[in-house]
Amino acid sequence: MTAAAQPPDPAERHRLLATFVAAGEQERRRLAEGIHDDSIQVIAALGMRLQMLRRSLEDAEQLAFLTEAESAVQLSISRLRHLVVELHPPGLEQEGLSAALSIALDAQRDSGVDFRFNDQLSAQPPTEMCALLFRIAQEALDNVRAHAGASEVTVMVLERDGGCAVRIADDGCGFDPALAAPESPSEGFAAMRARAELGCGSLHVESAPGRGTTVEAWLPHLPASAPA
Repeated sequence: MTAAAQPPDPAERHRLLATFVAAGEQERRRLAEGIHDDSIQVIAALGMRLQMLRRSLEDAEQLAFLTEAESAVQLSISRLRHLVVELHPPGLEQEGLSAALSIALDAQRDSGVDFRFNDQLSAQPPTEMCALLFRIAQEALDNVRAHAGASEVTVMVLERDGGCAVRIADDGCGFDPALAAPESPSEGFAAMRARAELGCGSLHVESAPGRGTTVEAWLPHLPASAPA
């Protein structure tokens, strides 16, 4: 009779988690650098060509079409730069979770929503934990922007129960909490829950129609593995 496979010990799980998360973040960084160094540069060059073309035009209708094209170019560059920041948030690897969240929220100041950041961490968590918590917060904030209709959003990072948590609370329209249940087909909440479980943590969602939403992800501090 074959013995059942034993689960990896905490130190080994930490090593595997760090390797897996690092690989994902490295791929995101590669994509971000490709967009910045290739796509944005090509579109920016197109914008410069349009500016040169403007000097040779006098017809009002042609100039109007050119103005629309220049606006489309600038909008495309702006959206691509926003995508670059989402793929590879500044400060996440070097300065930690608090810096990355602060920068991400600052980028939303012109959205008409009052974003508030409450940092209660005494020290930044390990890189892999930072990455998982940031990606969960990023997904939750995307949900707020797309569906909540909120006027105020508070993001808090804190330490509790031997780990770290990120909490996103909004005063938006809320929803039926069954939509966030583990068996729900919602891809956003499924992705958040999968990341939390990957880090041996949990995801908790509180909401009700007309009463806003609170999403909290918690990850434990896993024992560090011995250096290779």
